[in-house]
Amino acid sequence: MISPKQIEILDSTLREGEQTPGVSFSLDQKVAIAKKLDSFGVDFIELGHPAVSPDVYEAVEALNSLNLNASKVAHGCAKISDIDDAVAIGVPWMGIFFGTSSLSLKHKFTVTKKEALRRIETAVKYGKDSGLKLRFTAEDASRTDIDFLIQVGQLVQNSGADRFSLADTVGCLTPTKMKELVIRIVSELDIPLHVHCHNDFGMATANALSALEAGARCIDVSVNGLGERVGLPPLAEITTALTKIYGVKRNWVLGMIPELTEMVGVYSQLDSNANKPIVGKNAFTHKAGLHVKAVAKEPQSYEAISPETVHRKRHLEIGKFTGKTALKNRLDKMNIFLSDQSLSMVLERIKSKPNKVSWTDESLLSLINSMKSVISTPIFKEKP
Repeated sequence: MISPKQIEILDSTLREGEQTPGVSFSLDQKVAIAKKLDSFGVDFIELGHPAVSPDVYEAVEALNSLNLNASKVAHGCAKISDIDDAVAIGVPWMGIFFGTSSLSLKHKFTVTKKEALRRIETAVKYGKDSGLKLRFTAEDASRTDIDFLIQVGQLVQNSGADRFSLADTVGCLTPTKMKELVIRIVSELDIPLHVHCHNDFGMATANALSALEAGARCIDVSVNGLGERVGLPPLAEITTALTKIYGVKRNWVLGMIPELTEMVGVYSQLDSNANKPIVGKNAFTHKAGLHVKAVAKEPQSYEAISPETVHRKRHLEIGKFTGKTALKNRLDKMNIFLSDQSLSMVLERIKSKPNKVSWTDESLLSLINSMKSVISTPIFKEKP
């Protein structure tokens, strides 16, 4: 059975939720969501990834200044610059991540396991030396060799990390496999274990509950299940199941679920069917810059199945979460070629317009034409 004393909830609506295709929250909306989540009784609130864009950085600053009971968490890569952002803002907790699967090491980072371990150790020690409470997430843990995953977990524990998190990044685990994985990792580590489940096959809630049964301490959720592609376990499902099925007694105000659902629904303006696994509009849509960059190189990086399998098409969304590689990939398909400096200028302009949730080919072309006076390189030329 699940012990109530061991259960924590991390809500990622403000971070992962904003990675939902077509979603961008204003600062006022983020503040309202954070206050409502705190009143509901979540243990952690993930504020955002400051390095994504200026408006996200400003939002994390503002959210960190709120008087909340929940622990505030900044999100970031295992990079010194991302850690410096969290320290500068003064967030008490930071969650850093690094892809640990063979796919991630080869296609996202082009590093060996030895180099990956060095980078992870450096980041964790730097974060702890900087005074942060630290959660390290092994991204794509569900497709990582178990011996290497244990090595990573033990490394971050020995380097001072406060928590270790397993990410089922493409939602490919089953409840049985999740339980086996969590039991093994818990037996190897002394620090509490978190689990971050994606819903690509519709099993995120079941996998999250299975992880708690196996000894995980904390589960990542979001209001309405928002998140990259088809999202995370919904806050409503996890907390009501724990209360009514497992008999967990926590101070969650379940009566607030309808107003939380309605609030985030209005703010996100998302079709309720868009995040359906397999068939939803967002099922094969990638938004976060690191995700798009990796998928453009190797789709399996963030897809457990190809969209062609179910007669769907892949979409790489351009918006404030976009990185330079993703923008270049889209412009290449439009037969538009820009210098690296010009790409940076266009990307900066995109990130300065956070309310524009998705840039079509037409809107990108219009933006570039409007910038001809500051882009010195030729815009159009024939493909070789």
